[in-house]
Amino acid sequence: MIVITSILGLLIMVMLVILFTLRARSLSLDQQTAACLLQHQEYFQYLSINMDSPEALLPPPGKLTINELKAIQQKLLEWIEVLEGSHRDKLSELCEQMGLVELNRNRLHSHIHWERIDAVYHLGVMRAKTCTSELLSLLERETDESTAFVIGRAAAKCAQQPGELRKLILRLVKHHPQSQHLIMDIIGSSTLDPIPVFLEMLLTQEEDLIIVALVGLSGRNVPEAIPYLNSLVQSEHKEVRVKASKLLLQYTHLLLPDQLLAFMQHSDWEIRVAAVKVAGQQPVGDFTDMLKHAMLDSEWWVRHHAIASLSKLGMNGFQAMCEAAMAADEELHRDMARAAIHEHMESAESLAAQDIRQLLYFNECSHLYEKMFNASYVDRNVTQLRISS
Repeated sequence: MIVITSILGLLIMVMLVILFTLRARSLSLDQQTAACLLQHQEYFQYLSINMDSPEALLPPPGKLTINELKAIQQKLLEWIEVLEGSHRDKLSELCEQMGLVELNRNRLHSHIHWERIDAVYHLGVMRAKTCTSELLSLLERETDESTAFVIGRAAAKCAQQPGELRKLILRLVKHHPQSQHLIMDIIGSSTLDPIPVFLEMLLTQEEDLIIVALVGLSGRNVPEAIPYLNSLVQSEHKEVRVKASKLLLQYTHLLLPDQLLAFMQHSDWEIRVAAVKVAGQQPVGDFTDMLKHAMLDSEWWVRHHAIASLSKLGMNGFQAMCEAAMAADEELHRDMARAAIHEHMESAESLAAQDIRQLLYFNECSHLYEKMFNASYVDRNVTQLRISS
């Protein structure tokens, strides 16, 4: 027992010594970095003054030690991270000219994993355009999730050609097909326009690539993608169909009414949901009957959004909600429709006290409600409502 206690005590002492050594080393490095930055303060002032000059930035004079290079690198990377456009480009070129790119490129071949990843990060921040191929090769070997995404983001920042961007996407999707949104976030780090790459990927037969391309196109205004999307809505893969349909519904001003009606009757409920949401926003075309039918849909989300869309269509929409409630055979559908009607009436009643037009609308809704359900919506006389001052 005494021996075990002694061994444990010795191990604790060794660990404490190691911790203190590492701490002291860290403090020493911080002090060296601060001293180097102070020593080159005039050089950083020169960079600040000449940042807007059309001429290239010059490296500091004289031969620099490795510690000085690392200290200056730290400062330059801080600036590159917050600057954009020509200012960032000039600093990236300065990093190349000072040998910082080559310094980190050599570290990519280190046997120590964390040192390779540290070099990857630095090259990415520098936008080291000459290192893209090496980063893509490293990505092929380093397939671990956390590591792959660090390398991928660095490669995206360094990429100079659409082909490099395509290789990057292919390699990330190959090993991490379920991380579509993170992959698109990584691609967003690039200064290149990814749209041509996405459109090219839509022509492949690989489901994972198509899905990533559809995620990348989401929220973007790319009308030239419509012919590709029209084809993909017929895909045998449900996720592809749904994502392609939702993208098409972004371009409602280019869709024919018949196309929107077809989406509202689609066999995939996710597509029906997207379509009924859009139908309530259309300035032209009467989708009231289809929305009324959608209130009786088997899927709750379709019914929910059909009600929301009808509530935007004024008296026609309100009447359609009442008719759907009357026509519902299932108690669940009928209760949901009646709850939506009451919610719509409560909203109209609240607004009626503020505006004469809203008061007239509420009176009209109340009259229709009483006529269809043979019951008064309110116990008190609606005509007693007054416009608030």
